[in-house]
Amino acid sequence: MEEDAAAGTEDQSKTVEGLSGLSEALMDWRVWWFGVTLSFVSASLSFENFFPTLSATMSYNATISLHSDVTGDRFWHIAGPLLVGVVGFMTAMSTMNTAVRYLSLFLMTQSSVAYVIFLTWVLNTFSQSRSKRAAAIALINSMYFWSPSWGPSYVNSYLICMLTSTVSIAMCWALRRHLSWCNEAAEAEEHALGLPKGFGYLL
Repeated sequence: MEEDAAAGTEDQSKTVEGLSGLSEALMDWRVWWFGVTLSFVSASLSFENFFPTLSATMSYNATISLHSDVTGDRFWHIAGPLLVGVVGFMTAMSTMNTAVRYLSLFLMTQSSVAYVIFLTWVLNTFSQSRSKRAAAIALINSMYFWSPSWGPSYVNSYLICMLTSTVSIAMCWALRRHLSWCNEAAEAEEHALGLPKGFGYLL
């Protein structure tokens, strides 16, 4: 972590080649962890692109970010909306009642907040080097699974969304524990050396 913090002056002290930042990002396991996690988060949000399809099953035609910054918390602002989305998926799976399924769509859409907060977390974590941060974000993909053959109930799609949401929360929790450990180790070292509090990862 000390090396990461020291890299914070990189942009001011010298010009860093783009390939250098890419190389650093490729060698940092956290970049890959963030990439895989965000792929799962994106997958759990794929229903947004198929809202007309989901609405058709009911015979219809086909501010948190600020609070997250104030509190310095990322994990719970990601896990919370994803859990609300899971409730929405479970609700939609449990019945074909139009009113209930219509309500479930509103619960599902809360998951999109997690995507925005997650991207902010990526920027915070890799904030020491602009080139590395750009390379890290570029390594992100997403997936979709809303085949018409799974309609009109889309139980399989909802199950996948529930699974990807759960995996996303678990991976975010593991990453939060790792970054927390890095902060504690850095603080202990700073205290031992009599140094002022330095860089710390947002959790």
